[in-house]
Amino acid sequence: MRETHMIRLGPAGVPLSCKGRTIRDGIEDIHSLGLQSMEIQLVRGKAVKELEDFEELGEIAKSLNIHMAIHAPYYMDLLGDEKELERGLDMLDFAGEVGTKIGARKVVTHIGAYHDLESREATEKLIPILKGVRDSYFRKGYSTRLAIEVAGKKELFGSVREIVEICRRVKGVELVINWPHLHARGNRWLNDRESFRRVFKFVEGSLGKGTIYSHFSGVEFDNDGNERHYSPIKKGELKFEYLAEVILENDYDVNIISDSPLMEHDAMYMKLILERVESRRQERIARKEASERIKKSRRASEK
Repeated sequence: MRETHMIRLGPAGVPLSCKGRTIRDGIEDIHSLGLQSMEIQLVRGKAVKELEDFEELGEIAKSLNIHMAIHAPYYMDLLGDEKELERGLDMLDFAGEVGTKIGARKVVTHIGAYHDLESREATEKLIPILKGVRDSYFRKGYSTRLAIEVAGKKELFGSVREIVEICRRVKGVELVINWPHLHARGNRWLNDRESFRRVFKFVEGSLGKGTIYSHFSGVEFDNDGNERHYSPIKKGELKFEYLAEVILENDYDVNIISDSPLMEHDAMYMKLILERVESRRQERIARKEASERIKKSRRASEK
């Protein structure tokens, strides 16, 4: 792949194939696989192993050029009652603290359910809450940035448009595009190259061109068309080839985390697809250039 832009790939957690199960083992294994990203999942809340070693682990990740991120607990309810909000804010503060220790660039989080709020009402309620988290991170010297992930179910806050609006109004908060969630939320609409391109163009037009942090996996649906669960990329209906083509044709900087049950195996599979797509793209460019040279040569010989 070309060196003019950056494409990072990695798993959501310690690789399945890693002999050791520690974060240290995971960082080193990801580097050995030729991957460049790792997202640590705080699925057990504050019960994090190796916490006392996070600063050292951050130095190891930095030396191996591994981009680190933290995912806050999946269940968040920032639009819920005061108790749920305080619980969520406490976890975001913890994620910011440990993320800073390990050198994470982002704390990825969901928002939770709308409850009885309309989209606009929910957005207005969230603005001061998220400004408070951002300002708290700054006061405490946390180096991480809060990043909001697209939600897959329509009863949850987190469409691309909603999160972009948050990012525009709360400087420092970032967008995380979860492609399978976006596919499900939009009634399975990411089915060609143009649909992926439209997402990039909307985000670029709203927030400017920067690195897009995202999650990818296959996704399966129940008989009613509702998102059921992540799947290996080969088994899902979401085609990574379309995304790869858009990324490479437009020189996008991207960081893609594999949410697939196959984790690093599908991160490697995405890397392979990117290489294949780029090879075909370069072949088309070479053929076109050769054709132009032939035409030019023929015109010159006819004079």
